[in-house]
Amino acid sequence: MHRILLCLTLSLTGCAQQLAVTPQPAAIAKPAAVQLVAPQIPAQTFAPAAPIPQIQDLLALTAEQKRDFLNYFHHPRYADQTSAYRLYSYMQNVLAVFQFSGSTTAASEVMRSGSANCVSLALLTKALADVAGINVRFRATYREPVIDIRGDLLLQATHVRSYLDSAVSDNSIQFRQLYIDYFRGPLTYQGDFLSDARFKAMVYNNLAAEALLRGELNQAYALVQTSLQQDDQFIPAINLMAVLLRRQQQPELAQQWYQYGLAVAPQQLALLHNYQVLATQLDNQPLVQQIEQQLAQADSDDPFELYIQAVQAEQAGRDALAISFYQRLQKKVPYLLQANQALVRHYLKHHQYQAARQLLEEALEYSYEPEKRSLLQHKLAVLRTM
Repeated sequence: MHRILLCLTLSLTGCAQQLAVTPQPAAIAKPAAVQLVAPQIPAQTFAPAAPIPQIQDLLALTAEQKRDFLNYFHHPRYADQTSAYRLYSYMQNVLAVFQFSGSTTAASEVMRSGSANCVSLALLTKALADVAGINVRFRATYREPVIDIRGDLLLQATHVRSYLDSAVSDNSIQFRQLYIDYFRGPLTYQGDFLSDARFKAMVYNNLAAEALLRGELNQAYALVQTSLQQDDQFIPAINLMAVLLRRQQQPELAQQWYQYGLAVAPQQLALLHNYQVLATQLDNQPLVQQIEQQLAQADSDDPFELYIQAVQAEQAGRDALAISFYQRLQKKVPYLLQANQALVRHYLKHHQYQAARQLLEEALEYSYEPEKRSLLQHKLAVLRTM
């Protein structure tokens, strides 16, 4: 199998990324009571890049945008509403004409264009909340597609949802959390609330991932450095750093970053898979075997791992096994396009047209990216004629 080179966590195309490192196999386990220090990278490894925007720049709104928001926020018709609800109501108007976009952009651009990914939408929510003096928190969730493929890169996405704090205590049973999200329904998996540092690390890591996808390695390096300055144990940024070093023909440094990442998170599947790519290329068979053992002991219900197992089974000609993995994936993450496409092929092969139609209709409910929606709608239109 052509193994995965990178696992980004773009928060649907918008949230985080993963990296790795590898000196000696024995160093993979996290040492107890030892302070972890990120490996140093010589200054000459990458060329200088364009200036990196400050977080204040990404949160800045134009005078006109602030005025429009404040006119709404202070309108007499909302005088009996809490501040959080007024911001929530304003954002519902924004979302009413919202278009999904894969790029991470500043808050002012989201307001201007009416399009964003979830990280950009979170930046806009934060910018408006700061203007109104409202506290906003961000939570990692897993309803949005967790996997996508761009060329030889496998991307793993984490969705971010913004929560507005009301004046009522968090400990109160009456506490009502208002959230801002273009996904309106309940979440499949809820992660932790993000610290301020981790959210900033996620923003810069997203920008770094997008620079890498454009082939701008020096800019990606500068951005991922900024991400790690915010949170030096943010696994997606560690993963991305190792991938960048590997692309820059620095396998020894990449090994060190994979080791560092696995010391922080020993069972992180993206790191293990990416580390295995490097170990195979270096023909380090003992390390390859050790990583295989760790992967075999990993959580078999992890969507990332299920997807890899499905692809491997399909490439090996084991269709029944591949379909079983894809079906498990479809139940766990029903928005995953690759799993849905594989199952549709299987259903059509066996003339199960109704099952194929139902699967595509369900997939459309979770799809916001225009290209993917268009693909699903086209397939569904064809199936409806059969």
